[in-house]
Amino acid sequence: MSLPPLPAADEHALAVRARAGDAAAREALITSGLRSVALRARMLGLRGEELRDAVQAGSVGLIRAVDRFDPDQGTRLATYAWRWIGAEMRRSGCREEPLDDVEPSSVDRADMAADLLDGMSELAVDVLVRRFGVGVEHPFTLSRRAVGEQLGLTVSQVRTIEGQAMRQLRGGLAKVADRAPLQGGADPP
Repeated sequence: MSLPPLPAADEHALAVRARAGDAAAREALITSGLRSVALRARMLGLRGEELRDAVQAGSVGLIRAVDRFDPDQGTRLATYAWRWIGAEMRRSGCREEPLDDVEPSSVDRADMAADLLDGMSELAVDVLVRRFGVGVEHPFTLSRRAVGEQLGLTVSQVRTIEGQAMRQLRGGLAKVADRAPLQGGADPP
């Protein structure tokens, strides 16, 4: 059973304590961030030993990100750590498309995906990855029946989980769109 993601306020408080030298707070942030490491490795479509190697390498990136994370920048740890995790996975030879030379703290599509998937159950993420090929090196899609067979679910259960996950994604995207600057530099009315 996976741990639920930390609420933003709890994450911020832990990060402030960790920056002040609290080892227990640092450890709690690392533990909560392991969800992002596992998600990134799973999105690559890795299995078995490759998956374990990717998680191990990504954990090193997570630790580096936790040590550099500034909670007052307004970014969640999962968003900030996403690039660090991927960089360590690439460095260790895990299969992943190369990313451009942008600082780890910048926001890109992978960061947004991490934010949108944050708080989603592992099962829901698994269904989305298998149904739509999200984040895998060589995208493929599976039917609901095939996903159900792989995960031990009925077609109806896959449809329900997929629908709930898609509603959550739409809600997350609406929030992102609300925060986006207007095109052309125009001020909001």
